[in-house]
Amino acid sequence: MEWLTRLLERIFSVIPRILVVKPDELGARCTPKIWNGIKINELVPGWYIWLPLIQRVERVKCKTQIVDLRSQSVWTSDRQEMTISGAIRYRVHSALKTLWEVYDYDQNIQTAALGIIQQYIREHELQDLDTQRIEAKVLKGVRKASEGWGLRVERVYITDIGRTQNIRILLNEPILGD
Repeated sequence: MEWLTRLLERIFSVIPRILVVKPDELGARCTPKIWNGIKINELVPGWYIWLPLIQRVERVKCKTQIVDLRSQSVWTSDRQEMTISGAIRYRVHSALKTLWEVYDYDQNIQTAALGIIQQYIREHELQDLDTQRIEAKVLKGVRKASEGWGLRVERVYITDIGRTQNIRILLNEPILGD
């Protein structure tokens, strides 16, 4: 029976299929060209004919998304230790760029934002920090960093900011009892 399943899969791989790009999606279709490379078409919501044997189709959600920025410890320029976390609201506006120009856009946008936040905090003293200025600086920096990724960064939120003190215990003994 397994041979029959494989035979049917091969037969169906040659038959053109209908592809539906839903209203909350964008897509890109990659078709090899005979003489020079590949042709990539951007797909907007609608119906398309797809040839599974020779074409590759990828889809991505284009609704507004919010990604959480993990908490990170940072030092201000006056050597005050803080913890700060946030979130970024964005949407995909070009599936072609998002799928073929950047690998793992979610992770990249988070990492860029965390780096920009840390750089901003390191350059300012504790009394000069203001969440609105941090959000504006990070928004501008993330928009610049993500140019060409097919993303539209809409807003940056600072969700938590506060002073902290890290205590590291340097012992050769176990901290918790067995």
